[in-house]
Amino acid sequence: MPGLAAVSKPPAFTTHWDLGLADSVADLAWTGDGTALLVGDASGELQRLDHNGTTLACWLGHQAGVTRVCLQPGNDAVVASAGEDGRVVLWDSVAGTELSLLADQGGWVEQLTWTPNGQVIAAAASKSISLWRGDESLGIWYDGRRQILAMDWAPDNQRLATASNKGLYLWRLDHTTDGDAEPMQLLSFPGAPVAVAWQPNGRALAVGTQDGFLQIWRQGGAGKGPRGHTQASQLTMKGYPGKVVCLAWHPTRPMIATAGGPDVVLWQLPQTAKGAKGQQLRHHQRTVTVLAWSPDGQRLASGDRAGRLCIWSADGQLLFSQDLAHEVSTLAWRPGCDALAVGDTRGRLRLLVDSGSDSDSTKTTPVSGDNA
Repeated sequence: MPGLAAVSKPPAFTTHWDLGLADSVADLAWTGDGTALLVGDASGELQRLDHNGTTLACWLGHQAGVTRVCLQPGNDAVVASAGEDGRVVLWDSVAGTELSLLADQGGWVEQLTWTPNGQVIAAAASKSISLWRGDESLGIWYDGRRQILAMDWAPDNQRLATASNKGLYLWRLDHTTDGDAEPMQLLSFPGAPVAVAWQPNGRALAVGTQDGFLQIWRQGGAGKGPRGHTQASQLTMKGYPGKVVCLAWHPTRPMIATAGGPDVVLWQLPQTAKGAKGQQLRHHQRTVTVLAWSPDGQRLASGDRAGRLCIWSADGQLLFSQDLAHEVSTLAWRPGCDALAVGDTRGRLRLLVDSGSDSDSTKTTPVSGDNA
């Protein structure tokens, strides 16, 4: 059956280091050159580690758990963090010192994301989105009717997609007037969305829902419609056994990896609004909790609730599998695609490296992955 694969070769990855943190690993972010890893955990602690796992800086960033860690694109010296304590802070990522307190509102900040060009950062808490350029406030978008459940900036740095109850909405950065902005609704569907992600080329948006659907909005292209453009289309994929919380677009292909249960599904997007093809990748026994493509699109990593980590090829062949014992909470590929940082809910943080890599940081004794 397509997608049912076995590991037939020796382990493709080895464990370079394995650390214990104070609490569950909440978020990870590699610097652009891949020499350092920023880590936030559920105790509120932030750390900067080098590629050998040595702690370069460690500080208490939040009085409750860290929810997001986001390095400023194009500037590895600045990292933003958000927490359950309602704080949004800019830090000197090298020294671990505070540069600017952007928000201290006392409510859980669920979402935090920079525009791809690193000029603007947005933070979402409940029904409001706060925006800053550096430490300058650009205002607040507020919608009393809808709670922000997920959000993602478009590659054009101007459009912010938000997933709210029964719909997908689009805000524009040039409409940043305090309280007056009104989003445009792109999709309407039953059930609550739990994840949203832009295709890297900005042509499509994917939304995973609580009731087991994948919805994809695709903008119209050149055609015979109004102003020479075709109408935007909506694709609906169903059949998931649970809520679709994992979405990961391939970096270059019209393909998205999703999960709403124990199977990873690769969807090849069609040219028209019908006929999407799904390929099931079956090796996990428990619900998949996180997905991540390598930056070159050659490998897909997946982790599940029982601690199973899998690494797949882009065509769905299983390359590596290992049981890490505890639920995988976050994954981050190192730039260069030769290593994968893996965090779990028990506070274990590991760096797995490609056994065939020539990087000095990969010269280590192999540990055995288990064959399927």
